[in-house]
Amino acid sequence: MAALPALRLLLCCSLWARSGASFPPEPPADSAPLPESPLQKPTVFIAILARNAAHALPRCLGCLERLRYPKSRLAIWAATDHNVDNTTEILREWLKNVQKLYHYVEWRPMEEPQ
Repeated sequence: MAALPALRLLLCCSLWARSGASFPPEPPADSAPLPESPLQKPTVFIAILARNAAHALPRCLGCLERLRYPKSRLAIWAATDHNVDNTTEILREWLKNVQKLYHYVEWRPMEEPQ
């Protein structure tokens, strides 16, 4: 039951990835904007927000790995905070192992409140 929100998020992300929707990269200030390449799929941004989700992360991250979309066109932003389980360790280890496969990976853990 607790895995349901995480699965919904992953389903939304995968549907969004399949639709071809993405945010275009920022063009350099001194040049004209470049059109999206018709030869490559668009870059897709996926946000992973996890708190006390160690029970659902392996399944969700596995689904993300199995997406039929080029990993080099996926950008991942992952954030987690205030976990009482090992969510931080699971995400950190997974991101460390896959970061070279993806277009961009950003990791934002927060152990203590600011």
